[in-house]
Amino acid sequence: MNKENNFTMDELAELMRREMPHLMRYACYRLGDADEAKDALQDAFLKICTKCSEERSSEVKDWRNYIFRTLSNLCSSRLTMSGHFRTIPIDGFFDFADIPSESNEEDVNRITQLLEDIPEEQAEVIRLRIYGNNSFADVAEILSLPLPTVKSRFLYGLEKIRKVMKQTKH
Repeated sequence: MNKENNFTMDELAELMRREMPHLMRYACYRLGDADEAKDALQDAFLKICTKCSEERSSEVKDWRNYIFRTLSNLCSSRLTMSGHFRTIPIDGFFDFADIPSESNEEDVNRITQLLEDIPEEQAEVIRLRIYGNNSFADVAEILSLPLPTVKSRFLYGLEKIRKVMKQTKH
């Protein structure tokens, strides 16, 4: 391990444990399947462990963002390889008791459908920001985009979702 880095495998394991709910929620919404999400998380963890043990690991400035970037890339690869570009709802992963609604499954299905109806680059920013519990600055770093681009994609995505919701109410 690179002595300059001072980031140990124990610290990586603790970071992964702490971020696991956000990572899993993000991967589930992205891949549409809890088992696929678990596999992607395992693959991400293996890649990250390898990176952490390399001499070049000191190049990583923010390990949390690096984890999300790795997971995002793996999810994209899995979707491309499987030919599935749309997400489907996840049952049983979330604690729906925390969401004040009579029809939680319908809400999840509706959110998933709304995200499918906007451009993928806007949906990805929304997923990382909301499901991944990332700041805009973190999302910008994860996606290697300028901060204003991330903010505008988030705003335009929400505007498109609002427009669709207004149309379906009438």
